[in-house]
Amino acid sequence: MSSRRLPELTERVERQIDLAPCNGCDQCGLRCEAGVRMTRAEFLAVQRFIEHAPNRAQIEAVTRQDKTVDLGDGVTVTLCRYRDMRAGRCMVYPARPLVCRLLGHVEWMPCPIQKVEKVAATPDALQLMREYARHERRTFDEWEQTDRMPIMRETE
Repeated sequence: MSSRRLPELTERVERQIDLAPCNGCDQCGLRCEAGVRMTRAEFLAVQRFIEHAPNRAQIEAVTRQDKTVDLGDGVTVTLCRYRDMRAGRCMVYPARPLVCRLLGHVEWMPCPIQKVEKVAATPDALQLMREYARHERRTFDEWEQTDRMPIMRETE
């Protein structure tokens, strides 16, 4: 499949998503765990968003917050570096990766409070996820490590 397939499928599914029920809601917040894997293009989109954000200092301050949440019974999770623990929101929401955009809007990741009544068509969403899985995906930390590594050129 061509690399253009992913944007086409993403656009098709996103046209089916109604974000109106999400306005002012943060019930998906505990799903914002660290370690979300994304494509390089998504990683770079988040980096560009931060670079041009007028509230860049605030975003950087949020990344220094403690992201550990105790769920009880000795179970803890670490949330995403861009989750503002005090305000209960995503600091990179407009540039968030696909998996984050689908939360609450696909059959297998339903809205935790059943506020979203119409989810994206499952065949379309599954086709999107199959194509997405064909692309290299890494976490924020892994992409950052890759960017720090010197580019090795083959010598003849």
